[in-house]
Amino acid sequence: MSGQGAALADFVRHSGPMRGQALHRLALACAAALARLHARGASGLRLSAESVALSTRGQVLIAWRPPAGGSAGDDVRAWADLVVFAATGRKDGDPAVLPPALRIAVEQCRHPDTAARPRAADLLRVLLGHSVAAAVASVDDLLAS
Repeated sequence: MSGQGAALADFVRHSGPMRGQALHRLALACAAALARLHARGASGLRLSAESVALSTRGQVLIAWRPPAGGSAGDDVRAWADLVVFAATGRKDGDPAVLPPALRIAVEQCRHPDTAARPRAADLLRVLLGHSVAAAVASVDDLLAS
């Protein structure tokens, strides 16, 4: 990732944990990328603090590794772990430091049952400002409201 920006792991190590808009922008960009790739049938993408870079212009750059055979649920768990790392500087950091909506999304993405984790598209809806209830509602429910 050199030449394109600092790997997230290096950025956090040198500049400290991310907060506010920078953290939200990172979470949103990674969730959007996952949603796009999942819509194309790709999963098991091994998202990590080493595969995400921050450009000098504030863009989030993702270097996907070849799929590792994981599921879309594994990908959203990796997203949650990435967000917690970005906010705490630790892989096992406490999500309590996250803003409430982001913390709830992270907790749902870390659910022990992979099948109970939200889809990346639902996660994206939450990050774009829709409520958690709207994100997990069916299409019919969303159209009826």
